[in-house]
Amino acid sequence: MTTVTETAKRIGEGLDLSELEGADLATICADPLLADRFARQLAELASEVVGNRRWSIEDLRDIFDAAVRGKRSDGGRIVEGRYFRKRVREQCALADRYGDPFSVVVIALKPEPGEGVYQSVLDAVVERLRRTDMVFLYRRRFALVLPRMRSESLAPFVARVRELIDVGVGREAVEQIDSLVYPNDTVGDTQAVLDWSEDQLRTTP
Repeated sequence: MTTVTETAKRIGEGLDLSELEGADLATICADPLLADRFARQLAELASEVVGNRRWSIEDLRDIFDAAVRGKRSDGGRIVEGRYFRKRVREQCALADRYGDPFSVVVIALKPEPGEGVYQSVLDAVVERLRRTDMVFLYRRRFALVLPRMRSESLAPFVARVRELIDVGVGREAVEQIDSLVYPNDTVGDTQAVLDWSEDQLRTTP
């Protein structure tokens, strides 16, 4: 059994790379410190392969997740909601640096949607997505991040998505659709975009 003292020593000194030699998947996954060391080594190797940035463990997780999902027909544009905040921060940073706007659209379904409604609405949304657009999945909510979507293009986009949903599922399926373009006069920074988005994504029992 590993004692607290031994664990503290390993954290302070770091793990010897020899511990990784010959280790199998089960061994690495069973030891959080070993897994962390292994992941950091992969991140360092990634920085050697693509040297324009320093890669983090979280970056690798996103890359591996995209690789696993790469064979899906959606092309990786359908993403779990837990990645939403990171993607919004990235788009805000691009908007602040280069002046490229982006849009966020939140589609809220009515409580207890009927069988197949969630998937049908998702299908209608995906039909209008560009290659760079992403849709994030929540319970009764869809959050769309639309890079370089300007205000003059957003309204027709939302209207078309609403039309596809109405035709394919029925107007009663959707509770509301809210949208935001960043930057704008009322939403001045990344945190304001995140606060607005989370207000729209919050569901009631």
